[in-house]
Amino acid sequence: MDGRKQAEALLGFDYALRHFLLKLAPDLKAVDFEIPVKVRDGSWEALIPETVAGWMQASAGIVATAYATQAAQKMAERDFADFGVRDLFSKALNAIKWFARIAKHMGDVSVKSFESVKFSDDKALIGIRNEVGEYIYVPKYALDLYVQAGNRLLSRLACLIEEGRVLKIGSILEDGVDEVVLEVSDKYIFCDEEEEDSEDFLFPELRHGENVVLEGEVTRENKTSNSMGFKYMDHILTSYPEVGSIVRYKQLLFLRCRIFGVIDRIDDKGRALAKRPKIYFSHLEALEHEDKVDLFSGL
Repeated sequence: MDGRKQAEALLGFDYALRHFLLKLAPDLKAVDFEIPVKVRDGSWEALIPETVAGWMQASAGIVATAYATQAAQKMAERDFADFGVRDLFSKALNAIKWFARIAKHMGDVSVKSFESVKFSDDKALIGIRNEVGEYIYVPKYALDLYVQAGNRLLSRLACLIEEGRVLKIGSILEDGVDEVVLEVSDKYIFCDEEEEDSEDFLFPELRHGENVVLEGEVTRENKTSNSMGFKYMDHILTSYPEVGSIVRYKQLLFLRCRIFGVIDRIDDKGRALAKRPKIYFSHLEALEHEDKVDLFSGL
């Protein structure tokens, strides 16, 4: 990654960690502390000493860990809630891991309510079901933090995922490593397409109101916004069906397709000057099979 992307990854980790630390211990707002980064042998390491929280890991295609400075020792002198700083950092770091795991399981980070929940025998874990009926069991505190967190908590990290670069978020335990791996197919659960290359005016040749036929790949679907991601020339364009639900196009996920639609460049101020165009499409045509699938909006 270039220097800018490396900085984004580190800032994204710092932001997520601080978010959960302050949720768990609001009194920390009055403490000025830093999480400096140490680069070694091509790997980023952010280490939290064993005296505070043990060794924890979070990676973005490389190993990343973090350590606290003398400010952490000052925090250790305080008593936050009913647990010490060691537990505080442990819970905050694990909350990042559980945030990623829950969102990946649900397939949509905006899902904050759950139906048909189950409980472990000792009631310590809550089982949440995704749309295909699969369950994962989550500590109650982690689920509460997930529900309260903003949808873009991991966006600065997730937007750096690409082919050949994954994001790993995990913790080292006595019996091994417990981690979540986020790949390209998971990226747009956490990252809005508009966040990428926001400084560039993408595809000026795609003018507002123009009818287009483009070839690319369907990267994700979002039932909440009734949209999908369409990868065109290495950029993701948010696309909306002119009629009906996006669910009907689920069979085209991760396939190369031809999209037929109209370009929309209306920005937040109502001008046709949006840097990233959107597409309102009438139909999609899969290109990866001999028997092409043609999904028309009128069907």
